[in-house]
Amino acid sequence: MSTSRAPSYDQLFKRAFRVPEHVAGELAAVLPPGVRDALDLGSLEAVPGDFVDERLRERFADAMFRGRFHGTLGYIYVLLEHQSQTDKWMPLRVLEQIVRVWREAVREEPGREKLPPMVCVVVHHGGAGWTGARTLHALVEGIATTEGLGALVPNFEFVLDDLTLETDESLVGRPLAPFPKMVLLALRDGRSGDRFLEHLAAWTRELNALANASSEDTTTLLRYVLHVAGEKSFEELRRAIVKAAPATEGPMATIGEELVERGRVEGIAVGKALGRVEGEAKGEAKGEAKGEAKAILAVLSARGLVISEEDRVRVLGCADLPTLDRWLRAAVVCEESGALFTH
Repeated sequence: MSTSRAPSYDQLFKRAFRVPEHVAGELAAVLPPGVRDALDLGSLEAVPGDFVDERLRERFADAMFRGRFHGTLGYIYVLLEHQSQTDKWMPLRVLEQIVRVWREAVREEPGREKLPPMVCVVVHHGGAGWTGARTLHALVEGIATTEGLGALVPNFEFVLDDLTLETDESLVGRPLAPFPKMVLLALRDGRSGDRFLEHLAAWTRELNALANASSEDTTTLLRYVLHVAGEKSFEELRRAIVKAAPATEGPMATIGEELVERGRVEGIAVGKALGRVEGEAKGEAKGEAKGEAKAILAVLSARGLVISEEDRVRVLGCADLPTLDRWLRAAVVCEESGALFTH
């Protein structure tokens, strides 16, 4: 079994919102009614990778979409950007992206008479809420105090979806599939184990639906939560999540197995290195046993279980690999460290 690492919030967001149907649900929830009605959400498609220049493609290859606008062949470009912290220069960054897309549109379609409209949606999930500018004019000195200057300086406003201001009811009510809904919850609350568990009850139906529909997506989501909710142990989160959404028991078991395998791989690698230093086959076997023992302690530590000094000595002193392997698997499910030896 390979060891899977937890995705970053960037990877989690892109996995959920690279799907046009998921993007359509997000836009239906956040766009102004007039713009939403003019955009054919069913026509959304990802912008081809060769449409944007190299600098833009590297950052937004999975986050830019286009669709029919007012039923014509013209396109509206929708760029989904996500931020965990306020970026005071966000309007300037958006302007740079808009200009690049317009240049590419003119290059691709020389017969155009007008530029296609472009809308930027910023999904923010920082704990303090968005505190920066939303318009370009807010960044330009003198606009508010110099008569007539505003008419001479370009301006626009991006759509801000500040998840920190959204209630559970408003997010659950969005026209989204369970996976992108749960991703929004994980982005909003996942970095605090207490906050995630506090709001989990409101999301039980969605989490059960996701677990029944896709074990892979559920595992990806929970792997992220377990990775970022640092103050909560694996076992504490596992119990609460499985109790709230029993359908997650399978994905949680998968993550537990990954934890065992990671501990084994890392521990045995150290053990074999010690054995090679000793230079004999007997020494290498002893080093492998030492690696298994360290893997057991690592798994218990990751789950937040305290092991007594007596039990620690017993684990580290064991040289029988089958016994150590049995204890390592038990380390994922035991209620307390002393129960290792009953398996």
